[in-house]
Amino acid sequence: VFGPSAKQKDLYDQAVIPIVNEVLEGFNCTIFAYGQTGTGKTYTMEGDSKKTKSGPNGELPAEAGVIPRAVKQIFDTLEGQNAEYSVKVTFLELYNEEITDLLAPEEISKVSLEEKQKKQLPLMEDGKGGVLVRGLEEEIVTSASEIFTLLERGSAKRRTAETLLNKQSSRSHSLFSITIHIKEATPEGEELIKCGKLNLVDLAGSENISRSGAREVLHFKHTSYLVYTVGNLNCPNE
Repeated sequence: VFGPSAKQKDLYDQAVIPIVNEVLEGFNCTIFAYGQTGTGKTYTMEGDSKKTKSGPNGELPAEAGVIPRAVKQIFDTLEGQNAEYSVKVTFLELYNEEITDLLAPEEISKVSLEEKQKKQLPLMEDGKGGVLVRGLEEEIVTSASEIFTLLERGSAKRRTAETLLNKQSSRSHSLFSITIHIKEATPEGEELIKCGKLNLVDLAGSENISRSGAREVLHFKHTSYLVYTVGNLNCPNE
């Protein structure tokens, strides 16, 4: 348990580094922030958005949260290995069981409400017991800075609504996923491809509805739906 004086680095070093290491070994892992509005979920996951960009030497400021630190750890590790790799990211929003692609091109995001309702992304079973989101934009990235740019772009599109607890509280869940493929050679000379996936989730406030004062009552019922979905999103094969 981390107390109120804990720093972002303390949390990351003790709780998150081992998880990211597992992803780099080819496992699927999920980290999510859960709690009431105003308790620091988004700050823990993202940090201060105005102060989380890396410095000239690639170092992160003290305010950087789980996501920028995980991104830096991933690329620092990959760049230090003598192996081919690829990194892809997706960013989606779940609101009342409706899935929206936060990385979709701007021309798509500006269509009418009626058209948006028609463009909601469907969940589909992949035949292996997993779940796929059909039509989700998957961006290939080659550096941490590219990911930070995509995060900033996608976060600006998330739905917010004023509540009694937080005037700009997000009323949706967000899921940012990083998929890593690493090609390695075995001692026998055979090629081995490891695929790991890191799901980073920022859940909407879990507070009592009457206390929050928000009218969007239904979205509180779908936290378990998102967690189930995240747990079954498979790492795609190449």
